[in-house]
Amino acid sequence: MEVRLIGIRTPLVKPGDHLPSLLLRALRKAGGLRNQDILILSSKVVATAQGRLVKLSEVKPSPRAKTLAKKAGLDPPFVEVVLREADSVLGVSRGAILTLVKGLPCANAGVDLSNAPPGYAILLPSHPQLFAEELRRYFEREEGVRVGIILSDSTVRPLRLGTVGQAIGISGIPGALDCRGKSDLFGKKLRVTRRALADQLATAGELLMGEADERIPLVVVRGLRIKGRGIPSPSVRPEECLYFSLLGKGLKRG
Repeated sequence: MEVRLIGIRTPLVKPGDHLPSLLLRALRKAGGLRNQDILILSSKVVATAQGRLVKLSEVKPSPRAKTLAKKAGLDPPFVEVVLREADSVLGVSRGAILTLVKGLPCANAGVDLSNAPPGYAILLPSHPQLFAEELRRYFEREEGVRVGIILSDSTVRPLRLGTVGQAIGISGIPGALDCRGKSDLFGKKLRVTRRALADQLATAGELLMGEADERIPLVVVRGLRIKGRGIPSPSVRPEECLYFSLLGKGLKRG
C-alpha cells in the first residue's frame, strides 16, 4: 500500500469567508479530489472563518482569572477567555492551564495566540463535529466522490515534548479501529488494542501543516484503505482513561 500526503496551500482565511468554497477552489487548483481521499483540516482556519476571535483589550478578567493568571504566569484577560471556554479546570502549571472541553483535555481550553491577529486570541471552532459533517457533504455533492474529514487541533501528551494532532471533528471515517480479537505475530489474540485512527491521521497531517507560517491548513491523505471494525468516536469517559483514572485515585489518596 502506498499512502500520499498532499499539502494544499490556500489564501489567508478571514472572518466571514465561505470556507468550503475557498477550500474547494484550492483543491481543484491542486488537481481535485479522488474517491476515498481523507482531508485533514486545521481547526484554526475553521475558527477564523467562523469569527471565533476575541479582542483581549476588551476582556475584563474576573478575580478567579487573576488568581490563576498569577499562578500560571499568563495575562489575566487571556485566562478569562480560557475560563469562559473551559468546561472544567483540572490544574495549573507554569505557562498553561489544563482544562476539559467537550470531553477532551486541552491546554488553555484550546485558546491560542498563535495564528491570530495581534491583540486577539483565537478559540476552538464552534460545533466542530457538525462542521466536519457539513463539509464532507459539501465536497461529496460538488465533486461526486466519497471523502473523509478530520478537523485537527494541536495537543500535548503526558511526559512527552512537543505537539501532536488531535481530531476534534470526524466525518466519513471511523474515529478509531477496534483490533480486539485479531491475532498478533505469534497467534495470540489481542484483548485491549484499539487504534486511534483519526488522531494518527491528524498527526500525519500536521507534518505538512506545521505550526508557523506554512499556510497549509489542509492536507489530503490519498491511498489509505481503512480495514477493520470502526468505532465512531475515539473519546472515552474519564474513568475509562488510563491517565485520568489513575490521577483520580492518586488525588483521593492525598
